[in-house]
Amino acid sequence: MTSTLTPTLGGAQHAEGQLYVTATHKVRATVGRPPFDWVPYGVQHAWKAGARKTLCGEWTSGWTVFWDRSFSATAHQTCPACVEASLPEASRSRLDPALRRTA
Repeated sequence: MTSTLTPTLGGAQHAEGQLYVTATHKVRATVGRPPFDWVPYGVQHAWKAGARKTLCGEWTSGWTVFWDRSFSATAHQTCPACVEASLPEASRSRLDPALRRTA
């Protein structure tokens, strides 16, 4: 199991506000050359270092954080609620029908 704590090996610095991919499951990649890296399996959520929940509100206890993967709204099997939560406020208000102005 991979910790959600910021890794200290290699002296890597993580930008504040950076979103990383986290998932409940991981598998070994099957492409390329060995050794094969761990990759997310299933829904990919957005997560900020140090947080206890994903952007959509799921608790991350026991989840794997993929420190080498930045969260992307265009990735396959991305959580739609995390995508929406990662958008700027102006974009979210345009998407939410309850916040739209009626003419």
